[in-house]
Amino acid sequence: MKLERLKYDVKLLKGDPMLMLSMAVPFILWALMQFLIPWVIEVVMGQWNVDLSIYYRPAGTFFMMLIPMMMGMVYGFILLDERDGGIITAISVTPTGKSGYLKLRLGLPMALSFLAILLFIVLLDLSGTLNWAQLLLISAILSSQSLLLLLLLGAFAENKVMGLAISKGFGILLVGPLLDYVLPPPLNWAGAYSPLFWASRSVLAEPGITFWCYTGITILFQSLLLWFLFTKFRARSD
Repeated sequence: MKLERLKYDVKLLKGDPMLMLSMAVPFILWALMQFLIPWVIEVVMGQWNVDLSIYYRPAGTFFMMLIPMMMGMVYGFILLDERDGGIITAISVTPTGKSGYLKLRLGLPMALSFLAILLFIVLLDLSGTLNWAQLLLISAILSSQSLLLLLLLGAFAENKVMGLAISKGFGILLVGPLLDYVLPPPLNWAGAYSPLFWASRSVLAEPGITFWCYTGITILFQSLLLWFLFTKFRARSD
């Protein structure tokens, strides 16, 4: 069933260039981090003797958080298409049921995000001092962010046009970690409204109490948001 669903998703994606491009975002971001940014760092160092290499991990962390956002948007739009086409209603009377459908729809973007994020970290050597257990935990936490946008679209978007507007509005959460990167303390705490602020700090934290503190706050923050959005989504779907 999962394989058939995945084949069906691929067929849907082929018919929508925007969604296809969104699915290619992880590869585009990897190419930027692998080739363009190191070249820029080298050029700037050679021309102006300014070392930008200290910003490599923060830049990689920010790009990494775009991956679940793209996955959530793609599967959120697929969800809107299926809802408009009456597919969700039709599946609810099959053995799979609405519950089984939701598990697949929520599980696929999270699984794809997890794999893409883990590969992104490993291939670009963004792990820093984090061990494998912490990397797996961070990958799981970041991948769950795909559900934030998916559920937001499912709960509040009437159609794809509204969904696109909501997706753009969701981008305000990306401002949180950017404020943390560019503003000096204590002004950088202005980004703490965003769960991505705390997730970014978890990735960049040193092992120990600091890592677990930021990770705990991230899990709590995201869990509350996911619970709220899932409640709204279920209420609309029932």
